[in-house]
Amino acid sequence: MAASKGFAEDQEPFVRGTDEARSVPHARLKVDKAGRIVIPAETRAAMGVSVGDRLVARLVDGELRLLSREAGLRRAQQLVRQYVPEGTCLVDELLAERRAEAGSEDAA
Repeated sequence: MAASKGFAEDQEPFVRGTDEARSVPHARLKVDKAGRIVIPAETRAAMGVSVGDRLVARLVDGELRLLSREAGLRRAQQLVRQYVPEGTCLVDELLAERRAEAGSEDAA
């Protein structure tokens, strides 16, 4: 039996906390009169989305992309890691800067 084609090249299972959701077969979705679509259960499970969860929708090059909160958070963390090395605590750096500024103001 041939492997089904999904949304991504790989067919690895979804594991919470990883960067990628597992692939699921393509689905044809229908838009109702109110503009709603139903996301198939298998796709919701692969995304880690449950009833009541909120998604972020983006239109990119004519494609509707849905992100779960968890996926959006991982994407933001990856973006920050491009500029802030692993193990760096920005809060500690900010506090040290503020203390140094306060010390120089007191000395003046």
